[in-house]
Amino acid sequence: MVRDIITKFYEGVKLAFMRREELFISFDLSNDNDLERIKEIGGALNSIEKLKILKLISKRPMNLSELSLVLKIPVSTVFYDVNQLSKAGLVRLTYQPGLKGKTKICSKAILGLNINFADIEESNKESNVKRKTFEMPVGAFTESQVNAPCGMASKESLIENCWDNPIGFYSEERLKAELLWFDSGFISYSFPSVSNASDYKNISVSFEVCSETSYFHNDWPSDITIWINDIEIATYTSPGDFGGRRGNLTPEFWQTNMTQFGLKKTFTVSEKGVFVDGILKNKNVTISDLNITSNKPIVLKIGIKENAVHKGGINLFGKNFGDYPQAIVLELH
Repeated sequence: MVRDIITKFYEGVKLAFMRREELFISFDLSNDNDLERIKEIGGALNSIEKLKILKLISKRPMNLSELSLVLKIPVSTVFYDVNQLSKAGLVRLTYQPGLKGKTKICSKAILGLNINFADIEESNKESNVKRKTFEMPVGAFTESQVNAPCGMASKESLIENCWDNPIGFYSEERLKAELLWFDSGFISYSFPSVSNASDYKNISVSFEVCSETSYFHNDWPSDITIWINDIEIATYTSPGDFGGRRGNLTPEFWQTNMTQFGLKKTFTVSEKGVFVDGILKNKNVTISDLNITSNKPIVLKIGIKENAVHKGGINLFGKNFGDYPQAIVLELH
């Protein structure tokens, strides 16, 4: 009978975590907003025991007694370690009914962590390089060919006339948008032309983005493609439509069971090729292919191709929604 109770208990734990919210997180040392989180995570990873805990729970959720037994350390030490990992957002703690009261269960809160050092090195090398930066509100697009489900929200409320209405995307209310989403299609932004365009050797665009589905689903891949001046530069596979916690900037009116935040992605085209978050992805497209001149705007297009493997929609965040206080930033340097 006891064995049956234990078996049912762990079956319950397994079911409880079958749809647990897991995601990849990425930080950039050139972004001051990321420094405090990097410090917090670094402090939580300051012992071999904590790293072993993460390794063990990556296979399945475990309780404190199990971790203590496997690691051969006191339960009190495990209790302290998992609390530190939880505060840093690396471990999720929940309680499940056990044979004697409630049992604390530890599961992984993320699938991966990346810290980008590339921009720090470049900024040190190019501190005197000429730069031109533009920031475009997410609602200031110049062309929209999107398919429902779709919609937009400002920092105060939903923008009602575009709810599942692609034509409504051309409403003047779009200029208030701090979040927009669509199932498929694309939107385009026209950035100003620059004088002496040939002086710039790199172009970068960055924005916060994730997939789109009903409510949220942290495991919902979507192939999001980026074009500059009608030249395809990269396709980024977003791992999910992220929720489970409120975004750092997400307004209070926005329901907690909806999309909350995205990941900040940076796409750079130089003479060497296309870089995504500082990592070279494509040597076949360079900045000279983009035809950036002084007499026409720079057109950025973001969308999902008809032949995409993962058609998982798009959520695009402004500076007052999600985790990052920026809209769509384009930089020439």
